[in-house]
Amino acid sequence: MDREKESPLERLPFCLDDTVGEIVRASQECPGVYYIAARKQDAKFWADEYYVVEKTSPAISKEAMAYGKMPEEDSHVLLYSFAEERQGYKIIEYEIYRYQVRHGIYADGQTSLRDIAFYNMEYHPEYFGTYPVPLATPQGRTARYKPLMNGVFWIETGTGAEVLAVCYPIWNCDFSETVLKQSEQTEEDVREGIDNTLGYLFFSKRASSLALFELWGQYEELRAGGLIDYPALMNYIWAHFPEYAATYNIQNQMGMHDTFGLLMNALGTEVELQNNPNKVIAMSKAAGLDFLNF
Repeated sequence: MDREKESPLERLPFCLDDTVGEIVRASQECPGVYYIAARKQDAKFWADEYYVVEKTSPAISKEAMAYGKMPEEDSHVLLYSFAEERQGYKIIEYEIYRYQVRHGIYADGQTSLRDIAFYNMEYHPEYFGTYPVPLATPQGRTARYKPLMNGVFWIETGTGAEVLAVCYPIWNCDFSETVLKQSEQTEEDVREGIDNTLGYLFFSKRASSLALFELWGQYEELRAGGLIDYPALMNYIWAHFPEYAATYNIQNQMGMHDTFGLLMNALGTEVELQNNPNKVIAMSKAAGLDFLNF
């Protein structure tokens, strides 16, 4: 979002020093809605980001206001922290853009309203709706499907084929290059460009084992769904992709899956990378190879 027109800090219609610390940057996004960056005393360099919404703002719906937190020092505004992905700030972002579109103040080059909604379905399906099941796959049109989590479907096609479908916002962020190389696209997505269509990637049952494994470590929704037998999934990977399993376990032993340690090292703070014995691809004699619980 374009924030070149910043608001003078001394003219902000609220004071939130006790809650957010010193406000170091601010801009008005639309009537009654502000973006701020604030830094507390113990944070020398890092500034936290927020949306601040006046309760009388004509741009923000009551539905969106229900997600806000009221700071102690000002009962006339609501606060939405960028650090809390599922606490409403993405909804405020959408409603800011919607106001701009409806009032003809939408700047060229900004992300489209559709794109914002599509990406944020992952975080707020109760507001944006869930990801729709794709109607067509590279193996034929969808005849029957089962959602494994929001944006991930097991599909049976009209040709009798079975494929795993993963929506754009998930596959574009969460898959390794190895997994992406195992995927297929529809003819339309190939022709129009999948980054334009925001299309799904599809995986055969064999390749879906790798995709589901990489999603398993990132999404509680998938783990809690009970539709994937994880020990059997690991057995299947060892049976069909032994090089992937061996490489993954070696990387884990070297600490290459230590996300926090890698982040700290990237920020210039050297820490020893840790391996996690719970993040190995293990074999289980009792589990078998059938990793689908349906």
